[in-house]
Amino acid sequence: MDRRNRVEWIVLVVSVIAIATVVGVLVIDGVSGTSKPPSPVVNPHFDEAYVTAIGWVLPATVSNEGERSAQKLTLVATATVRGEEEESEITIDYLPAGTDVEIALGFSGKPDGDVTVRVVSFAQ
Repeated sequence: MDRRNRVEWIVLVVSVIAIATVVGVLVIDGVSGTSKPPSPVVNPHFDEAYVTAIGWVLPATVSNEGERSAQKLTLVATATVRGEEEESEITIDYLPAGTDVEIALGFSGKPDGDVTVRVVSFAQ
């Protein structure tokens, strides 16, 4: 057996092992089905809120505590400003599993009371 033929066999064996490993991991992941669905959590930072020329801004962190990504995640924040209820809506196109994204919610003025933020929808 010449040297070239031996190298070809080694490359073939390594390639087959690598492909078998990838296929095995994918099959195990697909069969187990234990991954948690997207779990978006919103943490408003009231202590970091500030006033601008056009209104009141509330920074927040959105975290995905699930094991799958969330797509087209829509959030709605509701607050009462000067006696009237206002909503601030934001859509996050893609939120991978286990990640955080910083957002800002805006209102026409400082809310009279609490601000509630809820997840309206998302796709998996």
